[in-house]
Amino acid sequence: MRRNKTIAIFAAALMLGSCSETPEKAENSSAEESTAETTAVTAKADDTPSPAEDTTSDEEDTLYDWTPISKAYLAGDPSGLDEMQTEIYKRASYVIDKVITDDMDDYAKELAIHDFIVQNVTYDINMLGIFEEHGEHAADPYGALVDGKCICSGYTTTFNMFMDMLEIPCTSTLAAADANEAHAWNMVQINGHWYYMDVTWDDPVPDSKGRPEQHKYFNTSKEVMADRHLWDSSSDPVCDTDEDSYAAHELVTVSSTEDIVNVMEAAFDKRSMNVYIIPEDPEGWSLEEADDSETYLNASQIGGDMLKKAQKEFSKNHGSCICQWQRMQIGDKVAAAGYMFVF
Repeated sequence: MRRNKTIAIFAAALMLGSCSETPEKAENSSAEESTAETTAVTAKADDTPSPAEDTTSDEEDTLYDWTPISKAYLAGDPSGLDEMQTEIYKRASYVIDKVITDDMDDYAKELAIHDFIVQNVTYDINMLGIFEEHGEHAADPYGALVDGKCICSGYTTTFNMFMDMLEIPCTSTLAAADANEAHAWNMVQINGHWYYMDVTWDDPVPDSKGRPEQHKYFNTSKEVMADRHLWDSSSDPVCDTDEDSYAAHELVTVSSTEDIVNVMEAAFDKRSMNVYIIPEDPEGWSLEEADDSETYLNASQIGGDMLKKAQKEFSKNHGSCICQWQRMQIGDKVAAAGYMFVF
């Protein structure tokens, strides 16, 4: 269960680059062709499979059982937990006390947990090596919260555990992605609607302290997931709106180059790699229809001189970076979605 090795190669290339306007098209795997060969295991708060004896085996078809920990938290009684569960319980309780406040709604709580995990957990890059080895607890919340590194199943079970502790409906899916490699992700219910969440792929590789995090897979759609995730979605809750997607919450109308730079700076200040903008005057912009979620264009192809100038101005302030753009459907609008890789 690992990220594709090409991620490491691509990330290394980013480290050497400056702001680029070279368009690129990522290769897509066909979900329709691979679904028949992929069995998805979905874990829910009240229907969670028991953990395998070796929770780090790549051959397992279950996820770590976090429910004793979340139930103990809700009951306020961890006395029945074993030593490992107790340590996870303590770390998770500390995180909730640190990042969750009483005035937060469910979306804000979800975002706070997502960002804490991405900022404080590192993908176990040993899985990207030739021998694909990882730590003993890389597939469970102990790896994420105690060791500080894990693989996709560790991210997924940790996020689901936190959602259960906060009483936010959430499920976990173990299936495949890209070249039919094992992968795990979540679905979460916010304000009565279900969304897809892939915390693993929102955590940049290679990781570095203070580096902005990704939000592309935060409360995203089935269509975006289907471009690179392979699973039988027939039993998934219906995902029929983007109202509480990160993109919808962050969408800003702009009327000048200065406005765009300010949006990019604001995103950078709160450690996000993502910006979503729509021009007040569409003249000079090309926003007729949305792109495939893995298609990236240069700034001038989408926003003409205004977006190109804004990107250059932002780059002057932040040194080595790469900016990629795509047209994204957000509600009834087609907006410009930007991804800023700053090093």
